[in-house]
Amino acid sequence: MSVQIADLELLNAVRDFGLMQTHPVVDKFKPAIDDWGNDWIDVGQAYLPAANLLDDAIVNGNPQTRDLLETFARHKDRLYWEQSYKKEDDVVSDAMLAAYGFAEIIGKQGPFVSERIRAGIGIYGPDIVYPRHQHQAEEIYIILAGSAKFKIGAAEEAKRSTGDVVYVESNTPHGFRTNDQSLVIYYLWQAGDLRQISSFG
Repeated sequence: MSVQIADLELLNAVRDFGLMQTHPVVDKFKPAIDDWGNDWIDVGQAYLPAANLLDDAIVNGNPQTRDLLETFARHKDRLYWEQSYKKEDDVVSDAMLAAYGFAEIIGKQGPFVSERIRAGIGIYGPDIVYPRHQHQAEEIYIILAGSAKFKIGAAEEAKRSTGDVVYVESNTPHGFRTNDQSLVIYYLWQAGDLRQISSFG
């Protein structure tokens, strides 16, 4: 089975966006972004309502993030949208479950399979609280559209907006809350279990 053209477009967009970042902390992730692996698998499609928030979020991007947002918007109906949590887990609110999702492009479960790096985008609707959680991998959020108030470790809660880079060290509690606009983030994970379900509390 050959790689889908749309998947290649998404791969190039995700990889190029990460490699063009000038924030020093992103440099730690660039070797894995540039050398993610070799394998592609067909992951199919899965719809989540959060995907519909992507079109409106584009207007809250900026020239540096708009190309990536528009690439995902073009392909949103053929992507495999996921959530890490279920209602029965009782760790996030019903409001969050109704309006969040992520589409992974590079990672352990593909479509571009990597044991080194996890990369894609996440969408969080307005007025969502993502409770403080933690995981082994270190993580970067780059805000593509919107803003949120982040709480990372012992630091004071701080607002981060389009273009900002948020770095979370391994096993550091972190969370955020959105405002009246949707938040879209580009995420990177490395140096840990790339599919670990976060712990809360």
